[in-house]
Amino acid sequence: MNLSTKNLSIDLIQDAAAFLEGRVRRTPVEHSPDLSERLGVDVWLKLENLQLTGSFKLRGAWYALHRLQGEGVQRVATCSAGNHGRGVAFAARQLGMQAVIFVPSSVDPVKLAGMQRDGAEVRLSAFPGYDETERWALAEAAREGIPSLSAFDDPLVMAGNGGSVAIEVAEQVPDARTFLMPVGGGGHAAGFAFWMKTMYADARIVACQHRDSAALQASMDRDVAVTEMPPIETLAGGLEGGLGVQTFDVLRSRVDAIRLVDEPALRSAMRWMVDHHQLIMEGSCAVAVAAALDPAFPKPSTPVVIFVSGRNIGRTALVDVLSEAD
Repeated sequence: MNLSTKNLSIDLIQDAAAFLEGRVRRTPVEHSPDLSERLGVDVWLKLENLQLTGSFKLRGAWYALHRLQGEGVQRVATCSAGNHGRGVAFAARQLGMQAVIFVPSSVDPVKLAGMQRDGAEVRLSAFPGYDETERWALAEAAREGIPSLSAFDDPLVMAGNGGSVAIEVAEQVPDARTFLMPVGGGGHAAGFAFWMKTMYADARIVACQHRDSAALQASMDRDVAVTEMPPIETLAGGLEGGLGVQTFDVLRSRVDAIRLVDEPALRSAMRWMVDHHQLIMEGSCAVAVAAALDPAFPKPSTPVVIFVSGRNIGRTALVDVLSEAD
């Protein structure tokens, strides 16, 4: 059930940005000399991996819960691969709300521990994939009468996750017109693309997906939202699964290109980030950096911003990635 009765709009995005100001971090952008040389234009990294809770997902969660609380909701359920759940748990604690978070059995232990630390009730699925877990979560929440908030397919979430970031990026790198972002369910990309494409007709949105779970590409090919995908084994758990119906309505006319990245490439990109920027990023956000590192990536004609969405990865997984040779 979609709790929101709002439609995505510039006004909603501006309201989200105003609410989040002073609550979430205004994360920095960092110039990347290596990528700038490779692509022949200035390339900047938007470092949402430095956000509170370790990812941009806090933005949409906090704004959505704030609006829902204003409508009388005090207990909310959600399904999450990890980062949205961390955002919901943190925001619920700040607002004095109760959160029930359903997570796949494959959830990263770091993300699971973060949700539990913030006092959320976390229920572990018997399924490793996101889509199967979400079906179970929706059924359980409906059986118990708990309203459910989508991790991505909700205008409040889109406005907070993507729209508020778009406003920041436009202020931080005003001449940027090419934007690379990871796409899973599409909540961030939809909010970001809606704002950026409304404000700048020449903005180019490049959606970056895992090759083995490319729901946006499949949706474009079929001209209908592909809301379920077979589960895959990947470090990019936040990208695994289907696209949202509402997010596809926004993205179908606003995405200029899609780049598909395989597992070895995203792992290599994680090592590149440590080598060149001394920063940790998780697998879900590595696809955007990996796309830019691909020698086949078309040279852009305008400055580029790459969205680095999160850092939540367990030590064992991180050591495994860093120990590999390029």
